[in-house]
Amino acid sequence: MGLKLFLSIVFDELTKQAPENAIMCVDVGNNAYSFGRYFESKKHTFLMSGYLGTIGFALPATMGAWAAAGDERPIIAVAGDGGICQYLAELTITVKNKMPLKIIVINNDELGKISKEQRAGEFDVWATKLVNPNFAEYANGCGAFGIQVKERSQLVDAMKQLMKHDGPGLLEVKADIALI
Repeated sequence: MGLKLFLSIVFDELTKQAPENAIMCVDVGNNAYSFGRYFESKKHTFLMSGYLGTIGFALPATMGAWAAAGDERPIIAVAGDGGICQYLAELTITVKNKMPLKIIVINNDELGKISKEQRAGEFDVWATKLVNPNFAEYANGCGAFGIQVKERSQLVDAMKQLMKHDGPGLLEVKADIALI
């Protein structure tokens, strides 16, 4: 199961739809590698943790960026499912404070970067599978906009809806770990 969608397609579309002046907050993990490889920067500002093992960086970074820039610039988070779960409850704060943050979650039901490191070290892949909520439903339950993409044909429209939404929103992209 899972979306047979290479992340290059997701980040190519994000390149097309992210406003040129957006502040991009990127988590750690395979999503960050793919973002770095496929997202084409224009006049964007980037907030990254520098790979210091700070899983969960993206959502709090967007909140900090909003505290600094307010509504003057769009703010977009890119996170994996493991990263977003570190601070998922903070989504309620974005709703309460009407922070128009846009969050893109790559959901492959796994701590993919850790699995990759375990395989590279010729170890058994251990304790990296995740049991995730439906992130789009969770966002909607918190009062934010949430939408889930399972097929390539849904991506363009879903990302347009996310970017146009006047408030906090989350786009969940169901991804296949084998394609990352």
